[in-house]
Amino acid sequence: MSGELTYGRALERLNDYLAAEEGITLAQEYTLANGQKLTKANLSQIQSGIKYWREICSELKSEESGGIGFYQAVVK
Repeated sequence: MSGELTYGRALERLNDYLAAEEGITLAQEYTLANGQKLTKANLSQIQSGIKYWREICSELKSEESGGIGFYQAVVK
């Protein structure tokens, strides 16, 4: 297995954190796929993880699609 982070793997991590957020709101704790136990006290850490992995997914998705993006130009 390559050590390179792919969009698919980053998406898995994002989904882990989203599931953790949902799990904690429904119960008192949640265990990530890597075995890490999280509780309501970890909610800000989880939300930071969600933000981080969303950004990584966005960057990797852009790279995989050839870096094509849309930009707004203002002509004066």
